Amino acid sequence: MNEAKLREKAVIAALVVLLLYAAAVALWFINSERAWKRASERYKKECERFEREEKLISEKRKWNDLYDSEKAAMPTFEAGKATDTFWLRKVEDFARTNLVLITKIDSGAEIEAGDVLELPIEVHSMEGSLEAIVKFLHALENTSEGMFDVREMNLRPSQKKGYLRGSMSITCAYMRE
Repeated sequence: MNEAKLREKAVIAALVVLLLYAAAVALWFINSERAWKRASERYKKECERFEREEKLISEKRKWNDLYDSEKAAMPTFEAGKATDTFWLRKVEDFARTNLVLITKIDSGAEIEAGDVLELPIEVHSMEGSLEAIVKFLHALENTSEGMFDVREMNLRPSQKKGYLRGSMSITCAYMRE
């Protein structure tokens, strides 16, 4: 009788160990499947990134030529010459010809960005109709007299009907000899 109970206990213990091994194997497969999916997704993302970078590298000559042509079109000033009055006058001229009234404008300090220099211009107060402001922005972006980039612009309705008041940040790009 003791021998039968002992055998039953041994069989039950063997079944429990077998079930624990089966559970461990099942958990291992489930976790490895999730890990495999994550690795597969990361691999796909890296393949896409590799293709994008490979395309950019193959277009290196095109981008260098485009950079050189833009660089050649960029205004060049003598070393040490102040440029703020030149750029302020240009912005004010564009505003005047496009019927935008600028009442307060300042220039910041010259910033070196590689071999290009940038001069930030802050238009603290301006006023004009929506059409005039759009024409002014178009003139700034499409002129051959300099390179301008409007970084920030805030507009609100003016007290005059049909007019807008606001401010903007403009960056002028140029080079030194």
